[in-house]
Amino acid sequence: MPKNFYYLKSFDGGFVDAFNPRDIQDNELSVAQNVILDERKTIRTLGGDTSHEDITDSHVGHLAGGAGVYTFGSDHLKGSASNDYGEDWLAVCDAKTGTIDLFDVSSGTFTSSVIDLGGTQSLAINSASNNLTLANGTDTCTVTAAGSASFDDTFKPGDVIQISGLSGGLLTSNMNDMFVNAVSDTVLTLNKTFPAEGTSSSGTITFRMLTQAVYYFVDEALRISDASFSTSNQNKWYGYVKRKHFDGITPGGSADSYDNWFSNDNDLAIPTVGVVGAGYPTAGAGYNVNFSSADTGVWDGSEYQIAMTHIYDGNQESLLFIPSSSNTFTPTANQNLTINLLATAPFDERKSGGRIYIRKSGTDYPWSLLVDIDLTRGARTKMDTDYKAWALNSGEQVKVLALELDGENVETYEILNGYTPDEFANSIGATGEGYKTAVVANRRCFIANMKIKNKEDGGASKVQYRDRIMYTPIGRFDTFPSSFFIDVTQGDSEEWVKLEEFSDRLLAFKQRKLYIINISSPTSGGWFLEDVKDFAGIRHPAAIVKTEFGVVWVNEYGCYIYDGRQVKNLLINKVKESTWGNFIKPTSIIGYVPKQFYVYVLKDCFADAGDVYIYDFRTGSWVTGLSAFVDDYNRTNNVIDWNNNMLTVYQAKNDATEYWENTGEHWDDISADNWEDLTASTPPIYVKQWSDDAATKAATKIDIKTKDIDFEAPAYTKRLYSVICTYKSSAVQEDPILYSTDGGTSFTAFDGDFSSTSDWKTLKATLTRPVSCQSVRLQVTNPTNNGTLEVNDMSLEFRPVRKRIATS
Repeated sequence: MPKNFYYLKSFDGGFVDAFNPRDIQDNELSVAQNVILDERKTIRTLGGDTSHEDITDSHVGHLAGGAGVYTFGSDHLKGSASNDYGEDWLAVCDAKTGTIDLFDVSSGTFTSSVIDLGGTQSLAINSASNNLTLANGTDTCTVTAAGSASFDDTFKPGDVIQISGLSGGLLTSNMNDMFVNAVSDTVLTLNKTFPAEGTSSSGTITFRMLTQAVYYFVDEALRISDASFSTSNQNKWYGYVKRKHFDGITPGGSADSYDNWFSNDNDLAIPTVGVVGAGYPTAGAGYNVNFSSADTGVWDGSEYQIAMTHIYDGNQESLLFIPSSSNTFTPTANQNLTINLLATAPFDERKSGGRIYIRKSGTDYPWSLLVDIDLTRGARTKMDTDYKAWALNSGEQVKVLALELDGENVETYEILNGYTPDEFANSIGATGEGYKTAVVANRRCFIANMKIKNKEDGGASKVQYRDRIMYTPIGRFDTFPSSFFIDVTQGDSEEWVKLEEFSDRLLAFKQRKLYIINISSPTSGGWFLEDVKDFAGIRHPAAIVKTEFGVVWVNEYGCYIYDGRQVKNLLINKVKESTWGNFIKPTSIIGYVPKQFYVYVLKDCFADAGDVYIYDFRTGSWVTGLSAFVDDYNRTNNVIDWNNNMLTVYQAKNDATEYWENTGEHWDDISADNWEDLTASTPPIYVKQWSDDAATKAATKIDIKTKDIDFEAPAYTKRLYSVICTYKSSAVQEDPILYSTDGGTSFTAFDGDFSSTSDWKTLKATLTRPVSCQSVRLQVTNPTNNGTLEVNDMSLEFRPVRKRIATS
């Protein structure tokens, strides 16, 4: 019979191992390693991480794996009196110091410690008295104390820690960036292995909790919390303020004018002073008021108590401050009330005003509005009237005199704010408070898994609400009234790991379950739990990414997408469950490359091989990459930068670390192991971006294997003669095309080399003598040189032999 050709013209089906290689489609590959299919039908070498185009220099700091990086855009540039040309920023958390460094694109520089969360928490243990043991397991290590170490009083699963300080014992190096898998009173189980095993006989070891920064940015202000709940840290607000207090006057001889970026505690603090009296209060801390009566009014002559608030950012009001003394007044019955308002400059730049409220003494009536205060324009007694301007008394003392009110207003604190002033708290900003995750959706901020002041003891202690989701009123992104919460589920041994939003849905992830909450209603009463997906939770908050196609996330059971209608596992009929299970880890994370419409799954954000799985939305296909990210680097979460590139920040896992070896009593260099010596110097960090340009791969690391081709005649023998391949190659490759017959796994080379060419060329790879087979699987690789490859098509030259396959 004449020779025939079997054509492989398209490879857009990608890597499939959920079926036997003989059962996959012609456009699918049984192996697709270190290649990408972004040109649909053509195979080319995968890209990888490269230096960032705008941030080329290293920076100094300390990273926590999988966390700490955020990008945002603002109207105003860095600095005072800044122009509103538009600015792009990168925030990087120094996990050891609890500070935030900011890079702005306009100046092209980092500014260190712009925001200070407060510090980090640590636990020091005397290794001699506790007989501290450090032991390795499989991909994990344990720290065990014979005495009572109280690890679980300080640390929780999911924390990232640094270990340092052993002297005269097993280790004298610091061990940085370790993920806490499990914790008990006397045992810490961590996600890496120690350089050696043994028992420490002396010295004090310090276990330091590293800051895991959580960010959200809205209305030109960045908010930051510490998901580690360090007792030293406090939520911060960093934003642009352009505001002038006391317009038309200059308290203290200069205008109280603000036009800059400012960092503040995010606590919506209440006033601390204010009385009914004639004096002036402490600067910026509150208001004094005094009264007289005249003319005709409708007051009934009852005694009233006063309270007051601060207003932040124009619309966020604190809870009430009720003076402990000098806090009452009595209007004359049937007369008009005249009010004098007294204050002392300056006030904090975030404060835009305040309010004075009243209610009848000895009652629990609602607090009604007495004076509405604007720190720029003045004060008024009704919300629909003009402000009366500030006047200067002397020095920094300011006043608004002769405000008139003929009777009690109908507006109350609750009417003006949407909640009562009896809330236990309306902000989360005290030292030691924080939350694990935050997202802005439908002009509200949602947070989950928070640690806040304990209502039961009046705030003396902090309590963690692992199952709670809290939210703000619309447009008030720092206001969290205590009653504004959703308890979707409680007591299930899990906790909220991550919140995300898509298509008017709040996606709330625990470790094992996903809860889909419909938040399309403008009022919380209209929200409802739309669906619960078992086995669709996540272990790490960076294991999820939002794309224009939907929200994508990974866990040990799959890679999922929610598109606004349904949840779909992208691995089904593509990747074998055991293959995925051997790849994925609790510290696997995900990123999105918007220019090329694919997501990648990174095996481990802590120092490990930089292996990835990549899913392409255009073709619905998977490929894999070995060391697509540089091996043995600790990595932050992934974010999209101002150039629409995927960005991450790296830090080497080692820096010429040394340890004291008990048995031999000599110094050994363990620079190839997992730890960093952070005592000698501050290690550099590097900002990287994903590049889609083909990256040179080491010899043999490109691996393309086709399906097991039976030429659509599985019952007959075929005689194979040659393969014709259209290719490009950056280097000469000797015998790069191989074959395996009849479902085998051992591959034999055809004769024929790739030349070094940037233009398409055709290679006819031949055999010394034809090979008879039932089926054949082809392999293309780079066997002899480092380089890149592209393959457009392959054709197999064969002759059918009308001989049935022998059967047993």
